[in-house]
Amino acid sequence: MKNMRSVLHGILGEDLTSGEVLRALRIKAGFSQEELQEITGIARSNISAIENGRMEVTVHYALIFGAALKMHPAEILFPNGRFEKTDELKKIEKKAETLAKKHAAG
Repeated sequence: MKNMRSVLHGILGEDLTSGEVLRALRIKAGFSQEELQEITGIARSNISAIENGRMEVTVHYALIFGAALKMHPAEILFPNGRFEKTDELKKIEKKAETLAKKHAAG
């Protein structure tokens, strides 16, 4: 996967999206979107939406795509080899930290 990541980075010149990785893996496997639908049971329209960045990849989908494409689901979920926290996750962490401090002070 690292080689594919390097090639895609060279072409795109930016961080990869889960959809770009899914498309690259699907094409590398020689599958059309329709064939991936047949294998996974995931609607072609959803596969297209994910590949084009209109829909997020869920853990459930990453597990299914990973099985179909013989790839660890983390390679699909975290295509740049790292986990980046969204603003929403940062807010949740802050709330949890505040509540934990309140319990500790007790």
